[in-house]
Amino acid sequence: MAVSLGALVLALPAPAFADAIGDNNLCYAQFVTGDNKAAIGYCTKAIDSGELSEPDLIAALINRGVAYKNTGDLEAAVADYTAALRIAPRDSLIYRNRANARREMGDYDAALADIGRAIELDPESAAAWYVRGAIMEARSDMVSARKFYMTALGLEPDNQAYKDKILGLDAQ
Repeated sequence: MAVSLGALVLALPAPAFADAIGDNNLCYAQFVTGDNKAAIGYCTKAIDSGELSEPDLIAALINRGVAYKNTGDLEAAVADYTAALRIAPRDSLIYRNRANARREMGDYDAALADIGRAIELDPESAAAWYVRGAIMEARSDMVSARKFYMTALGLEPDNQAYKDKILGLDAQ
């Protein structure tokens, strides 16, 4: 009887938590390789499992949000970032990502509010200042855009993308 009981224990399926973590890891792996649709699928399975810890849930929401943004589903991206912010309301990265998605949607006022919060939380984030510049550029305020791009470059002086953006604006 002890042998059958041991076999029974070994035959039990792995806990759902292990599946959720595995799906979350696959989500990230697919996201990194650029397979956004697969990333969305794996992230959704992990999120819907209800088994993720808060940090893992936040990561899954951010990764799925980026994948949605990459596929052009900006509303879904904003929804995921908003859900992540309900859990982590002081996370500058999430505000920055949502600001960028809102900028792409043409919702510049909401984008500016989000990037303002991101910068308030992390004033040394060059990427946040860069996004603020992109929002101002989208609003055709090139003077402010250049100022914010320069702030980003001042924080990350070796960032070639920031240099190229400023040189491109200066060439106009």
